[in-house]
Amino acid sequence: MKFKMKKTKAIHIGIIILGIIFISISSFHSNVWFDESYSVALCEHSFKEIWQIGGNDVHPVLYYMLLHILYLIFGSNMIVYRLFSVLGIALIGILGYTHIRKDFGEKTGIIFSYLSFFMPVMCVYATEIRMYSLAALFAILTAIYAYRILKRNSKKNWILFGVSSLALSYTHYYGLMTAGIINLALFIFSIYKRKEDKNYLKYFLIQAIAEIILYVPWLIYFITQLKHVGGGFWIKLKFPDTLIEVLSFQYRGLMDSGIHFNLETILPFAFCVIIYTYIGYLIYKQIKQKNDIKAGVLAFGVYIAVIVAALIISKFMPILYSRYIFVITSILIFALAFFMSTEKRKYITIILLALMGIISIYNEYKISKVDYAPSNMEQVKYLKDNINENDIIIYSDVITNSGASIYFKNNKQYFLNLENWGVEEAYKAFLPAMETTRNFEFLNNYKGRIWILDNNEQTLFNKLKEQGYDLTILNENKKIETKYHNYIYNIMLVEIM
Repeated sequence: MKFKMKKTKAIHIGIIILGIIFISISSFHSNVWFDESYSVALCEHSFKEIWQIGGNDVHPVLYYMLLHILYLIFGSNMIVYRLFSVLGIALIGILGYTHIRKDFGEKTGIIFSYLSFFMPVMCVYATEIRMYSLAALFAILTAIYAYRILKRNSKKNWILFGVSSLALSYTHYYGLMTAGIINLALFIFSIYKRKEDKNYLKYFLIQAIAEIILYVPWLIYFITQLKHVGGGFWIKLKFPDTLIEVLSFQYRGLMDSGIHFNLETILPFAFCVIIYTYIGYLIYKQIKQKNDIKAGVLAFGVYIAVIVAALIISKFMPILYSRYIFVITSILIFALAFFMSTEKRKYITIILLALMGIISIYNEYKISKVDYAPSNMEQVKYLKDNINENDIIIYSDVITNSGASIYFKNNKQYFLNLENWGVEEAYKAFLPAMETTRNFEFLNNYKGRIWILDNNEQTLFNKLKEQGYDLTILNENKKIETKYHNYIYNIMLVEIM
């Protein structure tokens, strides 16, 4: 028996080590896309500035503050920032050994750890310089300690739950919804249990009041951000596309914008239908056998409740977006692990897990090809080889070109906000390298060289000519296409005499 236990533990630890190596594969590059450039730019400000500027963004600021600590220790280092995201997923997987295994048994713990690394979506977000892996970590910690409170009413569990729940709320607004739903469930439970143990309601109220008080400083920003998150100038709902994206999100890899009815869309959707049908069957079987499935049902319930809440809110302001679902993926993973571990026919579970692993390996292969493509830094190399110290950089497509504020901090640059987005306060994150402006006044007294980062139609170059500036073309348009997020750079050097 002891030998079997040691063997099971060794397998579990082996899965964790292999999983951490696997999700780290795409960490070692310095490419950035727009959201990542925002994370990098904001985290290099002071804590006070992160709070003030981040209040105008569409996410809370805990992640940026933690990234700032890394910046203070290691400097501006994309690989360190990526490995911080890897750490979030790694810790989720480790929880399978340290927490899930102890609470729910070896089998549930092993499956949980495996899915934490090899569910297809995990390798996509494991290395992004964004808050998603951190939010997913806090989400599962909040759920774990909520369940432990149900089993044992201890001050330690309430404290750890309160800290996890507050951290989750300060990391992402889907995290705030998740924390709110779990707190509501605990409140109902505490009322139900008050006759047996008054401390349940007492402890709940203490931690809930503490959470609210500690979140009050952010509420002003939260109310302001409601307009930005919901009135989203980019989030669009389209059915059945949005529904298909949300349902198949965890089983897809590098996602395109929108749904295209091809094999890479249909197969993950079909796979998710199979998975959820199978889990439904397992739930039915456990209910029929009158087994205790409270933990799995609660986890599924929280996962579904967050999506339903987002869907309801989206009737007034569109916030249902597949990427945000990653925040609660760790809770879904527990629910899947819990019910898969009840299946006595091991071969079915093994086949499904193996298929997920194969999809995940294929995803990582695609991601690595994209992340390590030689063309990704070609635009940076071209500019570094040709730019002078006093040259300025201008662009009107901030999504594509915001990386310039990271790579060329010593060259003054301007984002021409020609579409009049209300982003000036949020984009102070890019200061001092990049200023946001809605006009060309900064060029009125300028004499010298300008690097124009343009689009295919050379929109910005033509706008400059329309403004009557006397431009001398020093270098004809250089077009560079990158694999990383499929950005297209059109670079032209001009001079104002």
